[in-house]
Amino acid sequence: MTKYQQPLLEVKNLKQHFKVSKNFTVKAVDGVSFHINPGETYGLVGESGSGKSTIGRSIIRLYNPTSGSILFDNKEIAGKLDKERDTMLRTNMQMIFQDPMASLNPRKKIIEIITQGLDIQNMYPSKTEREAKGLEILERVGLSREFANRYPHQFSGGQRQRVGIARALIMNPQLIIADESISALDVSIQAQIVNLMKDIQEETKVSYLFIAHDLSMVKYISDRIGVLHQGHLLETGTTDEIFANPIHPYTRSLLSAIPHPNPRLEKHRVALHYDYAGSGFNYALGEEHKISDTHSVWLEPAKRDQVIQEAKNHPIV
Repeated sequence: MTKYQQPLLEVKNLKQHFKVSKNFTVKAVDGVSFHINPGETYGLVGESGSGKSTIGRSIIRLYNPTSGSILFDNKEIAGKLDKERDTMLRTNMQMIFQDPMASLNPRKKIIEIITQGLDIQNMYPSKTEREAKGLEILERVGLSREFANRYPHQFSGGQRQRVGIARALIMNPQLIIADESISALDVSIQAQIVNLMKDIQEETKVSYLFIAHDLSMVKYISDRIGVLHQGHLLETGTTDEIFANPIHPYTRSLLSAIPHPNPRLEKHRVALHYDYAGSGFNYALGEEHKISDTHSVWLEPAKRDQVIQEAKNHPIV
């Protein structure tokens, strides 16, 4: 993999806790660290409730992180933001949300929704210039200029998600956080949206944090993958490393659950069961262990050798 002098995004020991009552706090994200290089797609996977979306919202500062460091373009954005850093963040980082209908204002026309970011940041003082930019982006995501004066309810789910992508792209960001951006769409539409995102990345060199639970789609779009469970990043590595050599039992259970397209192989597939409560693991006592330069796993030191040997002896076919 290409070596980069400086990651675009570097998350170090991020914690996001929510106080529910006087005596109870939900530790949604509990000490997560990873980085994203320029022009790279980092896939974040895990079951519902593992903390994936919380991480994305903390990075873009929809939530104020409880603790930890977030370096974006070598600038700290985890603490209190001054005006300069807030403007830098709002222009250079954008988000595509899971529900394309809920994230679009039903009372605004599509052209107004797409160009709203330009209005807020005063990037195009002239209305003519602003609308021209909006129409250009609309065509870039595969929608006709004729759609500009329509409202969100007049579009299909896939078209609405294209509008969401256009709204993110118009700011020409360095990083786009795609939060389950295809999970609400039909499979055929999912492929169209992911291919569109890949084409845009080739043209603009934008980086993606691709949050999803569909491992096959994550495998297709991601350069590197992080596996999240109960607020802890259990394993991270290149796509090939995660799929060819999964180490952590939770990662192995996720991969073993993927149906095989060949019915003869599918007949012999064994889905591995992972239950944290009965597994004997304690994530709070874990440490990062390097498998290679790009592949690491979060394990208790006492269990490290046993888990790695187990993965080697029983590869997932």
